Amino acid sequence: MFDQENSKIFLICLISILLTTLLKVLGYLNPDNLLINNYLILSLVFGPALLVTLILVSNKFLKS
Repeated sequence: MFDQENSKIFLICLISILLTTLLKVLGYLNPDNLLINNYLILSLVFGPALLVTLILVSNKFLKS
């Protein structure tokens, strides 16, 4: 039923769900510690995408 590739994907999904549940429970138990502002949300959303774009563009320029 599960080959090697499917088991890796299943494991990643399982770890992701467990981490999400853990963080959701921690946020429910300690709501005062989670102060989130708009700049934090913007950096969490656009930061990784900007970093990946910079890496891809720099790799393209280095190869040519």
